[in-house]
Amino acid sequence: MPRWNYWLCFPGAADDWCSVDLTTDIFYANGRPVTVPVSVPANPTFDCFYVYPTVSEEHRANATLQVEPAERQTAITQGARFSHVCRVYAPLYRQVTAYGHTIFNGNRTLAYNDVLAAWRDYLAHYNHGRGVVLIGHSQGAGILTQLIQKEIDNSPNERKLLISAILLGGEVYVPRGKTVGGSFHHVPACTSPTETGCVVAYEAWDRTPPKTWDAGSYPTTVTLCTNPAALGGGSAPITPIFAGINPQGIAPYFSQWVDYHWVEFPGLYTARCVVRGSRSWLLVTRIHHRGDTRPTVTEALGPDDGLHAADVNITQANLVSLVASEGKAWLAHH
Repeated sequence: MPRWNYWLCFPGAADDWCSVDLTTDIFYANGRPVTVPVSVPANPTFDCFYVYPTVSEEHRANATLQVEPAERQTAITQGARFSHVCRVYAPLYRQVTAYGHTIFNGNRTLAYNDVLAAWRDYLAHYNHGRGVVLIGHSQGAGILTQLIQKEIDNSPNERKLLISAILLGGEVYVPRGKTVGGSFHHVPACTSPTETGCVVAYEAWDRTPPKTWDAGSYPTTVTLCTNPAALGGGSAPITPIFAGINPQGIAPYFSQWVDYHWVEFPGLYTARCVVRGSRSWLLVTRIHHRGDTRPTVTEALGPDDGLHAADVNITQANLVSLVASEGKAWLAHH
């Protein structure tokens, strides 16, 4: 089997973009930040396999296998926080670029085959029976959905390794009123923080999506929404974490020559899953405190995409906590 030698995040590598300083400024409603260190364990007990969203702005159908600023920035913004609890592997892949979705005809099979090759290389040479969390956003979530369908769902050996799959801003389907079926035959929706072998999926909005947004149009299934802060259902506080203060939820430009920092906003939002017909979404609601001047995440990509750009960061503290809980539960049974 040929080795996969193109990694954006690789534990121990000199240019591991998911291994960065995680020191965080926590901003409370009164505006007074508290700076806290965030540890990165020397030898985490389980792994994360992260596939980043559509970020390449190369003027071509599919990206090259070179680390560009957009990939580096996204790895820091979305993937690095998980290094607090797991070893993060993130393959570079020839994704369909932003232009590949509009001007050119991007090759989705090429993108998938790159991630598949990286996954098989990871299993063969780095996994060693460790539990693994799959993490993907947008195009990355779609590729991991396909990977689960083709490689994991029908393989008992690979399902044993699956701690959970976090598939955000994509489309995962389940039969109405059920937690399994639809996209996957054996991988159910997560319903508790100690459940393993399950999936978390949602698309974030701060309002009811327009009728033109139709994430699910099948008569017997509904798009899956699982609130990482309340897997059993209902509304719960969520805690966003961003790499730099940016009200749109997209980190500013970073490079290895520029200092960056993390900001966390506890008590700023609640979230709950809303289901209407075949559509569902994570409804994010701002909590208004007197004198609270913290920034509001906005629709960075326009009115047809809601909070898509902030899907990962809007609940990132909750996601990291959930991954830690699921990893601990998995290890208790293996």
